[in-house]
Amino acid sequence: MSSNTGALLDVDFLVVGGGLAGLTVAFVLAESGHRVRVIEKRGLGVPAGGIRVPPNVSKLLAQWVPREELLRIGTLCAGTPLRHLEDGEHVGFLHWKADIMRELGGDFLLMHHEDLHRLLYTLATSAGVRVDFNTEVVAVHQGTEQVPNPSVSLLNGEVVTADFLIGADGPRSIVRKAVLGREDNAEPSFLTVYTTTIPGEKMREDPEMRRWLDSDDWPIWMGNNRSICAHPVRGHKDFGLHIYSWEGDVDPLAGEETWEDLVPVDTLDYSTHAPIVQKLLSFAPHLIRTRLMRRPEYEDDSSDEGSRWSDHTSRIVLIGESAHPWQPGGTHPVSIALEDAALFGTLFSRLTSWSQLPSFLAAYQELREERCAVVKASDIKNARMVAMPLGPGRDARDVDMRKSSADEWDEGTTKENFEEMAWVFGYVATDEADEWWVNWGRYSQEARGGEKHTSFSWQMVSMMSEPATTVTHDLPY
Repeated sequence: MSSNTGALLDVDFLVVGGGLAGLTVAFVLAESGHRVRVIEKRGLGVPAGGIRVPPNVSKLLAQWVPREELLRIGTLCAGTPLRHLEDGEHVGFLHWKADIMRELGGDFLLMHHEDLHRLLYTLATSAGVRVDFNTEVVAVHQGTEQVPNPSVSLLNGEVVTADFLIGADGPRSIVRKAVLGREDNAEPSFLTVYTTTIPGEKMREDPEMRRWLDSDDWPIWMGNNRSICAHPVRGHKDFGLHIYSWEGDVDPLAGEETWEDLVPVDTLDYSTHAPIVQKLLSFAPHLIRTRLMRRPEYEDDSSDEGSRWSDHTSRIVLIGESAHPWQPGGTHPVSIALEDAALFGTLFSRLTSWSQLPSFLAAYQELREERCAVVKASDIKNARMVAMPLGPGRDARDVDMRKSSADEWDEGTTKENFEEMAWVFGYVATDEADEWWVNWGRYSQEARGGEKHTSFSWQMVSMMSEPATTVTHDLPY
């Protein structure tokens, strides 16, 4: 458990959204002495699927709970077998070697979303956070110059006021509307994701299925405008599976941006898939269907509206997918959301004056925005790569994967891959916040002296590692 740093200015934080990001930021803020209330329209135990927890997040979690607890709910990922979806042909294998992960500071874990959610809920409530589940926010109200405190209206008629409001309510965020000052502009995109959790007791009755359940691998089947990834969850008790259907594969209007749309398994035609995939899906109880939506203003770097993560009052901020909606079922949405929350909470553990708000909010977005954009672009690009249509491009990909899987990571040919992985997996969000404070935050506090604060950009820090924009090629996962 992390130590209490004791923020000198106690603040009443209200967090809208009690998912992974919301509970994480609530925990970190409460640990530093702030008062925190979380409002979440759903509860614990809602339908969900498997998630990947790479070293950049597992080492954050290991600051708060013993590693043994993480290994109780997670499986150490050994590698990723790459196969053709149509016939199951082996194409390549990406090793997630334990010694490499240790060098990067953490474990690569395979988990179930619900297990991590419950862990973060326990951490938050143990730190004194009040969590109101099954409570819906219907309106967000900004403060004024006279009364800067923001507030929210609940479905039950209650109005809740706080010193500071955090929107952690996902891609369809109601808080983002208050920050942007307009309705969210979302339009259907090219990807529909189907998620399921296959009960382990069913799989154990079949010797072939039992082998997959007991494996430490994260297999990916690569098909024509469709891909499937799967892995054990809950310590090999169950098996999580994601299906990614791209443009031309399903009705382009199928699905909404929600994790609450349960559909029958036969919604999809999987009769042309490899026999092992057909058998896996025959064990699935249902599918959760969701959709990747496009928000053009968030993809346009010249749009000031799209890039705002906090409002003009400096009392409302967005974290996680409220700030930067992500590809559903991706490799990195969980890790990026928890990084946001940990970095924001660490910055605000040093809050001593309301006049610090503009600089802290500017630092939060400056430290996070570029990394989020680069990793998100890579996540989507890699997802498209494993769902390439038949043709020369797919053939060239397979040749490259076979060659890459034959190389060892300690050889010179893979040095570049390790450096890219180190940039993603070696990152520690709390250290990033602490370093900003040492280099800029404390000096701006000393220099403020009642004058209007000047924002110090992290891009100015000479001792910073190579900027993220240099990572322009594919990341090795």
